Amino acid sequence: MNDKVIDTLTGRYFTLDDPDGSYGCGQVIRLATEGVYFVRFEGNEVTLPLELVSIAEMLETTDEEYRRWRFFDTLEERDKWIEWLDAPSKLRVISLVKPPK
Repeated sequence: MNDKVIDTLTGRYFTLDDPDGSYGCGQVIRLATEGVYFVRFEGNEVTLPLELVSIAEMLETTDEEYRRWRFFDTLEERDKWIEWLDAPSKLRVISLVKPPK
């Protein structure tokens, strides 16, 4: 591997948005080769095997131009993001009837 390759993703945590509205999460384990990383998705009951993911895949966006991959320096930052994602939306009631005078 070239000594000049800059590795800024190893050790970072991530979420990955799926087209169906769900998301996956995991950690970037290490650089495999220039532009390709080993990542491990988190499984509910078992440790999942490492997967190879290219930088091009990590830069993919949705049809609305939102990034699918989000990276976090710490597990706490990622968990805070997931907590926000999973929080139910607050309902607001808007009255369409004019109050009597």
